[in-house]
Amino acid sequence: MIGLSEIFAALLGAIAAGGFQMISERRNRAQRREAVLTAICSEVDAICRLIRHQEYLPGLIEVGDKIRAGTWQGESYVIDIRMNYFSVFEGLSIDLGLLEPRQLCKIVNFYAYCKSVIDSTRPDGPFADAAVTNEHAGNMLAVENLLKAILNLGDEIVQFPAVALFHPDDLNPPPPLADA
Repeated sequence: MIGLSEIFAALLGAIAAGGFQMISERRNRAQRREAVLTAICSEVDAICRLIRHQEYLPGLIEVGDKIRAGTWQGESYVIDIRMNYFSVFEGLSIDLGLLEPRQLCKIVNFYAYCKSVIDSTRPDGPFADAAVTNEHAGNMLAVENLLKAILNLGDEIVQFPAVALFHPDDLNPPPPLADA
């Protein structure tokens, strides 16, 4: 016959094992969440750096300034993007539910705005060779505002992870020390 102490020991063992498994699962989920967030934030950071490096915003501001000044002659701003710069986001889309809602909202908006800018500035897009119309001018102003929103969102998003993101300047070695 099984004694009460043996039943109690088995019960405590089961509770301890379940507790350990629960703690382990929570830790694994937190690590996965941080890895997903860091990967997506790294891609967002790279996209924003590319936008700034290619000077897309100053070009669009120039077009926007002409529209606002009434000197615009119908110039379009064309960005010919052929690569998929969203591969990390798309590859991790199944894990987006791990992220906090406030983070997820900003990340999804960032990528939606990026896709809208790409669609609006394609060489074969609706306004690439369009006539000078209020609709065309409105599209150029909208693209300018979207690009500003993309960079603002990106700057917020890269602050999300607990770890510091890679910075291209990390690749540049410091200058050699002067001989003493």
